[in-house]
Amino acid sequence: AILTAYVGTKYSQYAGLAGQLGMLGAGALLASYSRSNERQADALGNDYMVQAGYNTQGFVGLMEMLNSLSKHKSAGITDTLFATHPMSDERHKTALQNAQTTYKATLKSPLGTERYMDNTSRLRAIRGAIEGMQKGETLMAGKKYGEAESHFRKALKQAPGDYAGLLLMSKCLLAQNKNAEAQRYAEQAKQVNGREAQAYHVSGFAKTRRKRFSAAFQDFRRYEQLLPGNPNTTYFKGLALDGMGRRKEAAGEYNRYLQSVQQGPQAKQAYQRMVQWGFIRK
Repeated sequence: AILTAYVGTKYSQYAGLAGQLGMLGAGALLASYSRSNERQADALGNDYMVQAGYNTQGFVGLMEMLNSLSKHKSAGITDTLFATHPMSDERHKTALQNAQTTYKATLKSPLGTERYMDNTSRLRAIRGAIEGMQKGETLMAGKKYGEAESHFRKALKQAPGDYAGLLLMSKCLLAQNKNAEAQRYAEQAKQVNGREAQAYHVSGFAKTRRKRFSAAFQDFRRYEQLLPGNPNTTYFKGLALDGMGRRKEAAGEYNRYLQSVQQGPQAKQAYQRMVQWGFIRK
C-alpha cells in the first residue's frame, strides 16, 4: 500500500525529471569524469582520427565548435555537458599545438568533406524533422509539453523510424502523464535500436508509472547491462523489485543506491523502505 501510494502520488514531483529523461543520470555520469579523463579522451580521439587517415584540422574544428557552443546558452544537451565540464581554452590550444607538432604531417591529408556529405545525405533528407525535434526540445525545456508534442508528431511523420524522435516523444508524453502512450513510443525505439540503452530506461520509467513492475525491472536491468554506472538505474531496479514484493532483493538495490546517493526524494524513500523492513535500525 505504501509503495502504491508512493508511485501513484509522489511521481507527480518528477514531471520535470520525466521531461528530461534523456539526461536521466547524465549529470552524475558526466561528473564522474575528471579533467584528466577529458584530456585522455581528447588525445585518443585525435589519435584515432589521424590514424584513420583524416586531417587533424578536423579535430581543431571540433574544439572550435565546442567553444562556440559553450558561449551560447541553449536548452539542449550541451547545457548538461557544460554544467559538469565547462569548455576550457586548454582543449582548443592543445588541439592547435598537436596540429603543428605531433600531427603536422596530416595537415596535407584531405578533410574528407565529400565523404562526410555522402555519409550524412540521409540526415539532410530529414532536415525538417530534425529541426522540428530541436524546436520540440526547446519547448520541453520551457515546460510547453503540448506544443512540443505537436512538433514531435510532425517530425515523426517525416521520419517514423527515427530513434531519437521516438524517445523525445516518449519523454514528452511522460511529462504529461500519458504513460501508456509514452511506453508504446519507448518500445518502438527499442525495436529500432535494441543496443542503445536510453530507450530501456525510458520504457522502464513508463512501466513503473503504470505499475508494470516486472517488465520495468527487465528494462532497467538491460539498461544497466548496456550502460553501467547510473545510480538512478539502481534505484529504479529497487523500486521495481519493491513493487513485485521481492523485499530482500529490493533492499539490496536500495542499499547499493544509498552508497552513491544520500540526498533527495529517491534516497529518502529508499532509506525509509529499508527502515520499515528492518534492514536499517534507527
